[in-house]
Amino acid sequence: MKILFFTGPGEDYLADSMLHGLRSLYGKDCVDYPKCDILYKNCPSVIAKQVRGNGFTLYSGLLDDIEIDRYGIDQKIKENYFDLIIIGSIWKQYGYFTQYRPWLTGRNTIILDGADTTQPYPAAGLWWRRPYYWSLPAAHKKFLYFKREWTPNTHFKLWMRPLPVRIKQLLQPKNLRRISFSIPEEKIITQLPEKKKDFPKHIVDKEVSLGVEGSTNSYAFNSEFEYYQDIQLSNYGITTKRSGWDCLRHYEIAANGTVLCFKNLHSKPDTCAPHGLNETNTIVYNSLSELKQKVEKLSTSDYLTYQHNTLIWARNHTTIKQAEKVINEFEAFKAKL
Repeated sequence: MKILFFTGPGEDYLADSMLHGLRSLYGKDCVDYPKCDILYKNCPSVIAKQVRGNGFTLYSGLLDDIEIDRYGIDQKIKENYFDLIIIGSIWKQYGYFTQYRPWLTGRNTIILDGADTTQPYPAAGLWWRRPYYWSLPAAHKKFLYFKREWTPNTHFKLWMRPLPVRIKQLLQPKNLRRISFSIPEEKIITQLPEKKKDFPKHIVDKEVSLGVEGSTNSYAFNSEFEYYQDIQLSNYGITTKRSGWDCLRHYEIAANGTVLCFKNLHSKPDTCAPHGLNETNTIVYNSLSELKQKVEKLSTSDYLTYQHNTLIWARNHTTIKQAEKVINEFEAFKAKL
């Protein structure tokens, strides 16, 4: 399969993890355009220093700079050279989508939407508040549209917004598909670490952070090694919804053999990432007092079961497995056209 993957000039956890998975599967036949510098081992330092969060996990030099044919992309698209064209982020690459729309079909193109907002392109305020954008081509009628923050409010038509949630759930777009962040397989531990404390230094839930001595609510490490080591030494890793429900932190905690503690997970819509987390592999809590109560009740055997299941969840959400899932969804969709 020859794949063209449109990329952007900044970090995008969804698009970049997908690109890593596809490159792992298809090698040079997966063409990133323009070159996604921040994923490569030879990324210029002037660019690497600008990456949010110090570039941990995804931006630590994952890709070798192999020979990739990026010449004549315009002509290749028009000649139907690629088996699959991926708009890595419709929010950032709608210019490419608009430019090549005459040559894009449901049989050769899919759309990825990793934005934190629940509104898809072009129904979000970014576009409908500006009349200049009203004539942009839609992406929702003929293409598979993979949405990370998918809730009952995710609809392509503005007139549906005032409808009751119950009605909106019955009218979900048929071409929407689930997708989530993912983690490179090489970042997942192969041997369970020795635990020396309950919680890591970096705790994103402010309530819990205030209740754990020595913790901080902001970035605490300058290197990925120190960050991972601190997680590995901890029994529990705290995570919660922030701008969106999905976050690379969930995967980093699980990949380092630490039990996830997820605040208000029960409030997350089923269609919204992350997928597969529940009370068999995650300690779900609503407050610091509830978290402490649940942790204190755990026996050694119960903890090991949680730890085992959390690690299985991480291994089921590698970049390669996420890429395979998307390709399978595309092939199934294409077969019905």
